[in-house]
Amino acid sequence: MKKIIVLLLIVAAFWSCKSNHNKNIDKNFVAYPKTLKELFSGFSNDELTPDVYHFNKDSVVIVATGHLYPLLFHPDVYKIFLDSIKAQKPDLFFALGDLVFNNQEQEWDTVLANFAKLKVPVYFGPGNHDLNYHWERYGGSHAHQVEAEMRYMRKVKCRYKVVKDDFANYVFINANDSAKRILSYINMMRPKLDTTKQMIILSSQSLWFNKQQDPKNPQTWPNRPFKREKLLPYITDFKHLIHGDWGGKFFRYRFHKDYGTFDAMGVGNRRESEPLYITRLIIYKDTIIARPVNVKIPGKTTWYEKRKSEFNKKHLK
Repeated sequence: MKKIIVLLLIVAAFWSCKSNHNKNIDKNFVAYPKTLKELFSGFSNDELTPDVYHFNKDSVVIVATGHLYPLLFHPDVYKIFLDSIKAQKPDLFFALGDLVFNNQEQEWDTVLANFAKLKVPVYFGPGNHDLNYHWERYGGSHAHQVEAEMRYMRKVKCRYKVVKDDFANYVFINANDSAKRILSYINMMRPKLDTTKQMIILSSQSLWFNKQQDPKNPQTWPNRPFKREKLLPYITDFKHLIHGDWGGKFFRYRFHKDYGTFDAMGVGNRRESEPLYITRLIIYKDTIIARPVNVKIPGKTTWYEKRKSEFNKKHLK
C-alpha cells in the first residue's frame, strides 16, 4: 500500500512540474489571441526568460544588420552576404528588422534557412514588414494584424528578448509597439539585468529620430507610433541604442538631450543596386568598437539589375 502511495505522489509531482513548466509567467499573456487587445497583452515565457552566454574570452564579436528583404530576390547576393558574416567569425548575429517584405511563409522559410547556415545564435528586433501584411497595413487596415503578427511569433518566437553575456545586457524590443508596452517589458526585465555591465537596447526602428505616426495618414505607419520623449527619459540607464531600419550606411553619434545622453548607432541597409554592408561590433567590458564591413558584390550579379517591376500587391501572395 505504501509503495502505491509513493508511486502516486511521484506521478502527481511529475504532472505538477510539467503543468508549472507550461504555465506562462505573465498571466496577461494570451497564447492564441483573437483580438488586437489580446495580441498586445503580456509577454511569453520565451520573452521573459533571458538567454545567457559565457564565451570565456576578453571580448565578444557580434554582427548586426537590418533591412534585408531585398536580398530575397537575389539568392546569389544573399550567399555572398552570408559569407561576409561568417568571415567575421561572430559569437552572435543580430538581425534588426525588415527581413521579409510581405510576411509570407516562404519568405520566412528562406530567411531562417539562410541564417541557420551561420551556425551561431541569431536574435531579432522586428520591423514593420516582419509583423504585418505590407500592402494591407500600408493601406491603413488592421484587418489581419493578429494573423500576421502571430505568423512572426510562430517563426521567430519572440517580439522581445533579453540576451546576456560576460560584458553586456542586450535588450531587443518591438518598436512597432506603444511606448507604454515597451516600458512595461523593460521594467519587468530590469531585475534580471546585470547593471554592472553594458546596457544596450536594440530595435528595428530608430528610437531617437522624432518621427511618429500621423493618425490622418495611414501610409506613415512604418514610423514608430510614439515620440521619443515618451520613451527615452525612462531608459537612461541604457547607454547604447542600436537600430537596423532603412539606412544605407553605418553611422554613430552621441545623442544628447536634457534627460540623458545615448551612444546611438544605425546599422541598416536600404535597397537593391546600393552598397550592402554589415556592422561588426566588438564588445568589451567598458567600451564597444563598431565598424562597417562592406559586402563585396561582383558587378555581374542580379543586385545591379533593375527588376521589371517593383514590389506590387501580387508579391508572394
